[in-house]
Amino acid sequence: MVPSHSLEVLSSLPPTVPAPLAELAEAWTSAAQPAVPRPAASVVLCRDGETGLETFLLHRHARMAFAASMVVFPGGGLDLADRSDDDPWRAAGVRETREETGVQLDPADLLAWAHWITPVVHPIRYDTWFFLAALPPGQLAADLSTETDRAGWARPADALARYGAGTWTMMPPTVSILVELAAATTVAQLVESGHDRRVEVVLPELVRAGTSWEYRYPRPSTRGGLR
Repeated sequence: MVPSHSLEVLSSLPPTVPAPLAELAEAWTSAAQPAVPRPAASVVLCRDGETGLETFLLHRHARMAFAASMVVFPGGGLDLADRSDDDPWRAAGVRETREETGVQLDPADLLAWAHWITPVVHPIRYDTWFFLAALPPGQLAADLSTETDRAGWARPADALARYGAGTWTMMPPTVSILVELAAATTVAQLVESGHDRRVEVVLPELVRAGTSWEYRYPRPSTRGGLR
C-alpha cells in the first residue's frame, strides 16, 4: 500500500550517512553559515511496463558538482522563466522533463509527492519539490540530458536492489520515493493515492552515532502540505 503521507516511509530508510557527507558534518561548526537552498523541481515519471510499473531514471556524470554519479529523477533548479509562472515549481518540472527526456507534460498532471531540502552542511543545497507524473500516451522518453552517462526505465524494486548491492548510488529522496513506488502495481494506483497525499518538508539532520553519523528525519504531523 502506498503511504498517504510523504513522511511515513522515512523510518524504513538506511540511517547511515555516506562518507563524503560525514566528512562535511565533521568539519561543520555552529558558527558556519549554511548555503541558501536553490528552489528546484524533480519529476517522477512513471509508466506501466510489460513486467510492472517503471520509472525513468538518470545516471549523472561523475564530474557533476552536485549528486555526482548518483541515480536521480529528471529535474533541476528553477530558472527566470519558471519564476514568473503562477506555479514556478510545476513550470520547472515540466521544462526540466522536456529538456532531459523529451516528454511534454501538462502542469495540471503533476502531483505533489515529496518536498526535500539538502542538509545544512552541504555547500550546494536545493529546496526541491518532487512531482509524480504518468507518461502521456504516445510519448517516449529519451536521454537528452548533458549531465548524464545514461538514462532509462527501471522497475523500482530493481533499482532498489542495485542500490542495496552498492552498484547504484542514490540520495535519500530518491530511495524513499522508490520504496513507495515499489509498493504500487500500476500508475493508476499511484495517481489515485497522489490526489489525497499530504506532503511535508524533509530537512534531514545529521547526528553523531558513536564514531559515525546518521540521518534523523521528521515524523508525520497533523499539518497539511501542498497537494
